[in-house]
Amino acid sequence: MPSARHNNQSPVTQVLSSLASDLGILCVAAVIILTVYAIDTVTPLGEPVWLLYFIPLILSYWSSRYYAIPTVFIVTVLFLVAGFLFSPQGISMQMAILSRFTFFLLFFIVALLLWVKRGREIREENL
Repeated sequence: MPSARHNNQSPVTQVLSSLASDLGILCVAAVIILTVYAIDTVTPLGEPVWLLYFIPLILSYWSSRYYAIPTVFIVTVLFLVAGFLFSPQGISMQMAILSRFTFFLLFFIVALLLWVKRGREIREENL
């Protein structure tokens, strides 16, 4: 009987379970990264739109892949730099560089902490 209940899932449940898969997490993270980048390139420097890059980093924590967090980190840093280069002038260049560099350091620390914690969880799951 449980298999019959599993096959009769509602469409919402099916969508949510597919989004919770590794491929779903990857797709959602990629869409968020590209959306934040698109917004970042049209907003002037000094607008902290790039803070939204934390969302895909946190999403990658739930991936079963050990390399998901560093991959999202590297891709996000590339988009962070590109967003800086293509954003219209807002605040002074020195302040914009300082702001993004501060975000980079914080983003690196959070990514490292998440990666270490997730690595421990994966090792415990495999025992």
